[in-house]
Amino acid sequence: MKNFKTGRKLLAGATVATALIFAMSGGTLLAQNAPFSVNADTIEYDMNSGAGKATGTVVLQQDGGKISARGGGVFNSKNKTAHLYGGVTGVKGDQRIESRELVMHNENFVSAIGDARITKGDKTLAAPQVDYHEDTQTARTSGGSARLSATDGSWITAGTISYDARTGLVEADGGVKLASPPRNLTGSGDRAIYETKDGGTVELIGNAIATQNGNTVSGQRLRLNNAGGTTSAQGNVKLVYFPKEKALDGRAFGQGAKMVANNDGHRAGGKTVIDRAREDGAKVEVDRA
Repeated sequence: MKNFKTGRKLLAGATVATALIFAMSGGTLLAQNAPFSVNADTIEYDMNSGAGKATGTVVLQQDGGKISARGGGVFNSKNKTAHLYGGVTGVKGDQRIESRELVMHNENFVSAIGDARITKGDKTLAAPQVDYHEDTQTARTSGGSARLSATDGSWITAGTISYDARTGLVEADGGVKLASPPRNLTGSGDRAIYETKDGGTVELIGNAIATQNGNTVSGQRLRLNNAGGTTSAQGNVKLVYFPKEKALDGRAFGQGAKMVANNDGHRAGGKTVIDRAREDGAKVEVDRA
């Protein structure tokens, strides 16, 4: 480190580094109570208030984790807050965070602001802002244009997305769209609840529509079970399909696909679409209550 200073005297490097890492560790990418290093062009620190300022490129490393910010930042070691600027990147294990700014509200609450991207394992959550709570392992986007993507090419977009890393539950609100290239599946709705564990189940709510292998089902509520290969639909249901040697073949619309409908479908030649789907081997349940 080139220089350490306060308004009154030069501080020892270990003292300033301790104060800075204490404010910035948070538990997300940098562990507490582990050997660390910090580097910046200059650091100003007031031992009485705990307030400090780092200029130039700031790099913090601890226990295999690393956070860097090209525009410096301000911090307070007493209330454990910090604000880093100018292209922030943090990496530890399978976790990665990228944003124009990073605000540490306390040791458990962090906001990535400006082209924010938070990656954990095979999933990446991106939005103008992502708020992350380490104590509950939950993330929520704000600012619109949120996107959750996976390494297999699957993705979901919405106005806001929240993600619980412990349960694997994703909730998306506002103009939801999704796609799963491995399953040749696309869908949309007003809201979505995505259970990423146990094979993956997606529930589309409000103006819901899903298409797979050219077959389309729509309704007010659709539930797509990738593990069981079933689809459930409720509310003003419509089914459009193309008869094949194996009707409705695929994961969500696979053999044994299930549709719960509350209408009669569209008749053609005296038969409803549901009747024809049954003739082609699809298992369809109709709820007329």
